[in-house]
Amino acid sequence: MRSLRRRPNRSAAAEGALPRETVFEILRNERRRHVLRYLKAHDGGPVAFGDLVEYVAARENDTTAEDLTSVQRKRVYAGLTQTHLPMLEDRGVIHYDSETGRVELTARARQVEFYLEPVPESRIPWSYYFLGLSLIGVAALVMEALALPPFDSISVVLLLGLIVLAFLISSAACVRETNRNRLGSDLDEE
Repeated sequence: MRSLRRRPNRSAAAEGALPRETVFEILRNERRRHVLRYLKAHDGGPVAFGDLVEYVAARENDTTAEDLTSVQRKRVYAGLTQTHLPMLEDRGVIHYDSETGRVELTARARQVEFYLEPVPESRIPWSYYFLGLSLIGVAALVMEALALPPFDSISVVLLLGLIVLAFLISSAACVRETNRNRLGSDLDEE
């Protein structure tokens, strides 16, 4: 296997905060997201480049590493060596040691993780959910204050308790889902 050319050390300034545009550029490509998830699931690495290629190829082809064809492996190998790993290394998110064939995350990779709350098309983002829950709570309190049915028979304390309970349950669900969506969490189940 051919390896990437060795990159020069980056300056201290290049190790600072990643601009949001750079993070989005990194995450725009599914193959790069697979690389980051795999490395994160392996505590940041270092991992063998060949194992990384097999994981990415298996994910892209919805199969197992054992059932991959050589064409599928080569396609991913070429893409990783020519495009994706150099880009991730240039941005300071990974380090690839061409001599050992090992890939690992850098401390900078943590900055990328915060932007990975995937929202399926059939779901709304948590921010909109909590906004809606707040509006419903305010509407319920206004209806109770105006003594409109059915809120005219509910005490303010009970109504506030129900609103707080709704936020508590929703927040717990949000935390659970956010933790499940962190980089590498999908590999824990495999």
